Amino acid sequence: MNISVTKLQTFLDCPRKYWYLYELGIKTPKSEGYYFGSAVHEGLERYYLGKDPMQGVKDALFGEKKNVGEKPKEGIDLAKLEKEAKRIFNMYPQQAPYFEPVLVEHFFKVPLVHPETKERLPATFVGKMDLVTANGEVVDHKTASGSDNGFFDAKNTLQANGYSYAYLRMFGRFPKRFIFNFVIKGNTRREPRMEHKILKPQLGDVCMFFDQCKHVLDAILRKETRDYPSKYHCRYCAFKSICPYCQWR
Repeated sequence: MNISVTKLQTFLDCPRKYWYLYELGIKTPKSEGYYFGSAVHEGLERYYLGKDPMQGVKDALFGEKKNVGEKPKEGIDLAKLEKEAKRIFNMYPQQAPYFEPVLVEHFFKVPLVHPETKERLPATFVGKMDLVTANGEVVDHKTASGSDNGFFDAKNTLQANGYSYAYLRMFGRFPKRFIFNFVIKGNTRREPRMEHKILKPQLGDVCMFFDQCKHVLDAILRKETRDYPSKYHCRYCAFKSICPYCQWR
């Protein structure tokens, strides 16, 4: 079984949502924010490969989609998103910090083994690191509409700890820093800008990540998904129209 940060976070948000998404395999169109973030992410990949970032944006926005899960929701103005992305990449070379990448969009697949006790879980941890730098840093790109207000701290910490665990398995040491590279979108009153958040996960953090993986995997193997809803995330859930437990219709 493969497990990722996204799968872990989906289960922690709501086990029933995990059931819809990963056990039933129901796909839903992307929200505007998610679709735009994916397009900017494609542009950043090309930027750090020394290529035209806007070509990556255009491919992501207008390219052929294989299934409904890759498509945007109806009514999203793709031309507007392209203009917003162009504003971002016009400012990016001046405002972004300098990173010397040695790996760009690096897929990893590592076993889940406790760093201290050596307990092994029946799953493999998979994911993709946006950048690994020559200085031993892991960089993850995020697109946001405003400054970090702490709302996503738990999710960001889970990712930083998980990717630091993967880095430890890959290179035998911890990354020097885990950097969230926030691209803050502009609007009619302000230009896009950059913000950064730095974490330095250590042994206790990656051990905690292992324990979270164990908790989630144990629950999944006990089939505690379909009939175990969490009612704290219903409002923004893509499955609220079909979920009998949803309180936000």
